[in-house]
Amino acid sequence: MHDLKAYQKLHQMPIRDVNFALQQIPFKWKETNARIMDIGCGDGSVTLNVWKKYIPENFMNIVGSDKSQYCVDFATEHFASKRVKFIKLDIEEKIPEELAESFDHVISSYTFHWVNMQETAFSNVYNLLAVGGNCLLIFLGYFKPYENYRKLSRTPKWSADLENVATKLMSPYHDSQEPEKEIIRIMQRVGFRNIDVTSHHKTFNYVRGVDDFKLLMKCLNPFDSLKDKWEDFMDDYVKLDPEAGTSVYQLLIVYGAK
Repeated sequence: MHDLKAYQKLHQMPIRDVNFALQQIPFKWKETNARIMDIGCGDGSVTLNVWKKYIPENFMNIVGSDKSQYCVDFATEHFASKRVKFIKLDIEEKIPEELAESFDHVISSYTFHWVNMQETAFSNVYNLLAVGGNCLLIFLGYFKPYENYRKLSRTPKWSADLENVATKLMSPYHDSQEPEKEIIRIMQRVGFRNIDVTSHHKTFNYVRGVDDFKLLMKCLNPFDSLKDKWEDFMDDYVKLDPEAGTSVYQLLIVYGAK
């Protein structure tokens, strides 16, 4: 993720969707001494300013994790406290032994659509949970900008810059007709119980329309070769999708218990 200060001003969509998800799912928090892991915490602001509002005040600790050291350092500087810390962790890699079965709740917002190795990630979530713990994961399935990026990747002008667009940017469930069933099957193989997966058709209007969309996608851009061509690329993107200031997407809300 690039320019976390800019991202903080633009990530209203995940903030809205975390609140929406917690209204949809009767998520049961441990009443005392809860140990919580937030996967893909990014800049740390959603961890502290959104999730924490729902967590019982007498929690034991919250650990925000991200595979980016830049994000971990930023979150630590701005949001760490005696009971809140941030660590580097890649949910697609082996979980350190000291973290196994260490959390009553694993939460995550807008991270799992970046994960290619879905079963590995779900298995790691399961291993992070203590017996009786649960998880709530919120992420994208279909996302209109993914489709537009894919269309541009098929043009001679942008094909080299957008190589591997499916694995670098797009949700594994973007093209799925039944993502809920796919996720349930994965979670059942891993060992989760009380599984609940729902999808919701959503739209989001950026405050400053196309300008905010351009800046947000720049913050999230995974293609290094686009950095020096960003304005030209976005000009072509907006020509393809003049309504880029409104995002159309499918929100997936995933619950499971151990």
